[in-house]
Amino acid sequence: MTNLEVAKLLRSVAAALTLKKANLLDGNKVSLFQVRAYENAATSIENLTSEIEDLWEEDKLGDIPGVGESLKKYLNELFKNGKVEHFEKIMKAFDPIIFEFLEIPGVGPKTAEELAKYKIKSLGDLKKRLKNGELVREGFSVKVAEKILSGLEELSSRTGRMLLPYASSYADKILEYLKNNPKVLAADALGSLRRQVSTVGDLDFAASAKDPTDVINHFVKMPGITQIVDQGKSSATVVLASGLHVDLLVGKPESYGALLQHFTGSKNHNIRLRNIANEQGLSLSEYGVKNTKSGHIIPTKTEEELYKILKMDTPAPEIREDTGEIEAALAHRLPKLVEFKDIKGDLHLHSNFQLEPSHGSGANTIQDLINKAKGLGYEYVGISDHPPAFTTHTRSEIIKLIEKRTKFIHSLKKSTKNIQILNGLEIDIVGDGSLSVPDEALKTLDFCIAGIHSGHRSHKDILTKRIIKALMSPYVDIISHPSGRLLNERDSFEADWEEIFRVAAKNNKVLEINGYPNRMDLRDDLVRQAKEFEVKFVIDTDAHEVSQMENMKFGVAVARRGWAQSSDIINTWDWKKIAQWFNIN
Repeated sequence: MTNLEVAKLLRSVAAALTLKKANLLDGNKVSLFQVRAYENAATSIENLTSEIEDLWEEDKLGDIPGVGESLKKYLNELFKNGKVEHFEKIMKAFDPIIFEFLEIPGVGPKTAEELAKYKIKSLGDLKKRLKNGELVREGFSVKVAEKILSGLEELSSRTGRMLLPYASSYADKILEYLKNNPKVLAADALGSLRRQVSTVGDLDFAASAKDPTDVINHFVKMPGITQIVDQGKSSATVVLASGLHVDLLVGKPESYGALLQHFTGSKNHNIRLRNIANEQGLSLSEYGVKNTKSGHIIPTKTEEELYKILKMDTPAPEIREDTGEIEAALAHRLPKLVEFKDIKGDLHLHSNFQLEPSHGSGANTIQDLINKAKGLGYEYVGISDHPPAFTTHTRSEIIKLIEKRTKFIHSLKKSTKNIQILNGLEIDIVGDGSLSVPDEALKTLDFCIAGIHSGHRSHKDILTKRIIKALMSPYVDIISHPSGRLLNERDSFEADWEEIFRVAAKNNKVLEINGYPNRMDLRDDLVRQAKEFEVKFVIDTDAHEVSQMENMKFGVAVARRGWAQSSDIINTWDWKKIAQWFNIN
């Protein structure tokens, strides 16, 4: 089973438990903790950069955040037998169509159960009966029907593309295998993966070798291949056990730069480039640069050689989208994009500190996060747990719990050497734009991150006002995952981004570029737009487990695609400058 299939199963179990509790079918035995445990595990599995079945075979299920001993036992049973008796027992009490309805964005267990009462046969049948008004005539809510129809449209528009971190994990293994062949002089990813697009289709690679056939023969013997779709002298297509299609093109060393360039840039980038070449009496192909009059092929061992022939600087792969990079390259005004090595700290990390959080807590201790940050060579690290839920805690309870954590972090500050520790929280921007934590507690923090965690499908004006109100708070420093998107699940919400950027810049507020695998948010196009307003950014991982702190490079990729430079990113600054920014004594 794939990660997505396992995550879907766990979410179905969580939904069944929710309905059991609501319907009092053994509801006294179902706790909210159980439901959240399945939901949190599903999210962790969905965002793994490795196949969960591989982790099972390596006896590493316990390394997955949210997978405790009980769930580990069930997953063992799943991979051994293809099913889990306990899960089937829970789910058999409900119409199977309910779990199909849960795939629709915005549809929860109770709405799914309500829909099942109308004897709907499939999602197609549901869409038909919503469009022709049949369900509404039968008594179904008009307002809910409109939301479900919108959700169905969103569901049908999903591409099923891989998340960048997942694709990168596969790519790293494939490139390592290719480079193990001594005949391979160079090997690179191609297409959207090399451009570091947030989602990737099939995996494409290029290799440089004097003997392409030898490299192709090596490639098709790679472990994990279930099918060789095509094999030629210099190219091959295979299918992996996960269902992924992988293509390899092998080029001669003297033309490898042309091959790499040809299969990296977007379609529009390459069309523009060919037009520029034609104006200079040249033609471009994956085989090289040809003088159209003499027919002579000009050697292009590297991409830099190719772009130099066209009298251009070489745009970074991430920005080869025909959005101004060609003009900048011709004018020798390409920006020096931020690099991973520039990052000096991570400010959005979740620990397992007993704060009774409103959302999922982390899997590791604060000390574990600090140790990992040291290992990454950071100068500073920010601990930003979710606060206690304002819906289940009183104002005084929230303040006391936060005070307890603050005292603990202050004690760590005194005893920890070689790294600075910042005491933060990631709080909620509530529906009316107010904050989920009282100011009395917020003013004790070193910094505060605020984000929208509910109501993502509200009207554009409402969402804009919520963010702007938070930006006006003297205690909010950063807006987390600003557009609220979840890749392959939920689109970015609509908002007046120009006004948000204007207010953020005016009030010296920071917008986060969140590197969590299914967020990659703020989107790259919005990063570039925000830059025009001189907004500052922070690149964070939003890690809920120490290994997720290594996702920083994917946040950097988003920043690079948004043309961001190190001067735009506050966590490229040294500790002295960061302390000044947050007014830390």
